[in-house]
Amino acid sequence: MTNRTARCRTAAGSNEPSSRNNIRRASLTTFAHPSTMLYVDYLAATAHDNGSASMRFFAMRAIAGSRTVLDPGGLQAALDDRLSVVLCERGAIVTTLPGVIPLACPILGGASVMTSEWNVQLGKADVWAGDAQTRHDIIVSPRGACIVIAGTPAAWSALCRGAGARWSAVLFPATHRFVPGLCRRLLRVVRPCLREPQLHGDKHVAHELASIVDDLQAGFAPMIERCPGSCLIRKKAVFLRLQRVRNFISACAHHDLDVGKLALMANYSIGHFITTYRSVFDETPYSNLSRHRLESASTLLSGSSLGIADIAQTIGFQSRSSFTRAIKKHLGSSATQFRENLAVVAQPLDAETGLGEGYVPMRRASWASAFPSGKEPEPR
Repeated sequence: MTNRTARCRTAAGSNEPSSRNNIRRASLTTFAHPSTMLYVDYLAATAHDNGSASMRFFAMRAIAGSRTVLDPGGLQAALDDRLSVVLCERGAIVTTLPGVIPLACPILGGASVMTSEWNVQLGKADVWAGDAQTRHDIIVSPRGACIVIAGTPAAWSALCRGAGARWSAVLFPATHRFVPGLCRRLLRVVRPCLREPQLHGDKHVAHELASIVDDLQAGFAPMIERCPGSCLIRKKAVFLRLQRVRNFISACAHHDLDVGKLALMANYSIGHFITTYRSVFDETPYSNLSRHRLESASTLLSGSSLGIADIAQTIGFQSRSSFTRAIKKHLGSSATQFRENLAVVAQPLDAETGLGEGYVPMRRASWASAFPSGKEPEPR
C-alpha cells in the first residue's frame, strides 16, 4: 500500500464533525474597508461520491469593490478534495495565483480577465477556464456579477474522476463564448453552496459540476484523439500544451506573434509545432490568427464607428490594403459595402408600406423585361 493510498483511506474512514461553518478569514486577502469582512462567508459543504470519497466546496461572497486572492496554500487548496466557489458582485476583483485553475462565468453584465501578457473580455454567459501556470485577475464590471470556481489541477481531476466524466479529467484553458445553458446550470450549482452551511451527503453538487465541465469540453474529444501519443494520458498532455498556445493566440491576435515563441510554449521545434497544430486543429497557427483577427474586424465594422484604416491597425494588420483583401475574402464583400448593407438592414420600416427608406422600386421597363408575358407571378 502506497502512502497516497493510505492517506486516502484514512481520510475516507475518518469521522469528521457533522456541522461545518468555519470562518477562515486568514485564508482570504480582502483589500477593502474592514467592515466588508462581515459579509464574506466561508461555507463548507461536502458532497460524497459513492460513500468513499468526498469533495469539499468552500463558498464565499466577494462583495462590491473588494479584492480576493486565492492561492494554493491559503484555502488549503493543495489538497485534492477542495474547490473554492466565489460569487463576485459588481466591481469585485478575484486574483488566482499560479497553481490554481479558475473557472469564471459572468451571470450579469461582463467581466475581464487580465494576465501579465494579455486580457480577455467576457460577456454574459461566456465561460472561461484559466491555466495553472499563470496568475489571473478576474475583474467584474461595475454593473455585473460573476461566478468563479477555483482549485488545483489535482482537485479538478479528482472531481471529474469521481463523477465518471468522459474527457474532463483535465480542465483545459479556453474561452467558450455564450453558453447560456451551462451558465444556468452553474448558477444552480452555486446557490446551494451559498445558501446552506452544509450539504449532508448530497451527491448532486459534485456530479452536476463534473457534468458541466464534461459538457463544456466535449468538443475537445476529437482533437484529443488526433494528438500524438501512445495512450490517452499522453494525448491529453500534448493537447494541453497545444491548447495553451491556441488560447494565447485568441487572446493576443491583435499583436505581432512570433511562431518561434509559440513553438517554445508548446515545447516543439517550429516545423514539428506547425505540423502537429495543423493535424490537431485542422488549421495552421497563422490561419487561426487570421481567423480571430477577421472575426474581430467583423465585430468592429458592425458595432463601432472606427474608420477602415483604424480597424486594420487595431486588429493587427500592417496595411489597409492587406486588410481589405483579407476582409473581402472573409465576408465576400468589401468593408465599405458590408457597412452599407448593415445600414440598410438597420433602417426602420415604414408602417404603411413595410419598406425601408433605402428601397428603390423597380422600373416598369425592368419589370416588363423580367416578365415578358406581362403577367405578374401569382402570390404563394
